[in-house]
Amino acid sequence: MPEDKASPEPAHQPGAPKGEEKPKKEGKEAGRRTTGTRGAKRPAGKSSARDSTGINPRDPVDPQSPHMPTP
Repeated sequence: MPEDKASPEPAHQPGAPKGEEKPKKEGKEAGRRTTGTRGAKRPAGKSSARDSTGINPRDPVDPQSPHMPTP
């Protein structure tokens, strides 16, 4: 059986930021907004067409129609 050898490179690169740190420093991404909290005081929010695509985003023509983000 082959022996287990230690990896020469660490799995995590030092200095790489965590995903949750970016909005704290730079603010929310375009197209996202906070609507408060729900359940166990977890943050809740909504998104617009700008969140789904950065290429010529368009909101629904009828403001009453639901927002259906692209898959």
